[in-house]
Amino acid sequence: MDQNATVTRRPLSACSLDDAARGFTEGFVGYVVPVSVKPEALALRIEREDVDADISEVFFDGGRPVGILLVARRGGRSRISALGVGPTIRSKGFGRRVMREAIEAARSRGERQLILEVINSNVRARDLYLSLDFQITRKLVGFNRAATLPVPDVAPAAECDLATAVDMLSRFSDAGPTWQTDPVSFRQAGPPLRGVALENKAAALVDDSGTDVRLYGFAVDPAYRRQGAGRSLADGLAARYPGRKLYIIENVPAGLLDLFMRRIGWRKSRLTQSEMSLDLA
Repeated sequence: MDQNATVTRRPLSACSLDDAARGFTEGFVGYVVPVSVKPEALALRIEREDVDADISEVFFDGGRPVGILLVARRGGRSRISALGVGPTIRSKGFGRRVMREAIEAARSRGERQLILEVINSNVRARDLYLSLDFQITRKLVGFNRAATLPVPDVAPAAECDLATAVDMLSRFSDAGPTWQTDPVSFRQAGPPLRGVALENKAAALVDDSGTDVRLYGFAVDPAYRRQGAGRSLADGLAARYPGRKLYIIENVPAGLLDLFMRRIGWRKSRLTQSEMSLDLA
């Protein structure tokens, strides 16, 4: 029984998106980076990451959403997509108990691996996962191109059909993508994503609906690597969005793009994450 007797847990499938988004936002109050989730964005995340709404949960303190657990599943693997515990129910062992139950539930489903990501400056969360026998498997980094950089004197990158861009990413991406960057996440891609391509040599997925432009995917045909195709697409993106920051969040395996990004003038983010894994066998 929870130490706070007013706390209840309901399946995500039994909650409205509004309550789930409020629970998500409240669960990350005071987090190392600001978090504010809208219902529409949460719905996209649930779809893209294969979140299982029947085993994911929203936490309530009385009738108020105060936290969330999102569990995603693909094949024999599952992932803690989010675990947020709001201020009114923190520091009572609640998060640890939720994680222990999530681990046992994954074992009971016969899954072989449970993974998650944690921001490296979030020492308390990292130590919790380490105490539950998770192992750090790799460091994840992000990159950005400042809005103040000069616009390259090239033609703006051309938009292409989303399905075409996703197909190119599926064929060109390197092995071992993170859960969020796996092209599987975009098999049913729709707005606000856009596909951008450099002929049949390279492709990107972008969301330009905000002030800054986020890249969800970027891949070059191996046959055209080290021949300028990647730089041409990156410069074309900068020309397409003059005066706007371009960025990739911290879910790229360290070392995969570092040298390339440095060569084209993108900076590595200060924030880093660790991907962590628990063998359930």
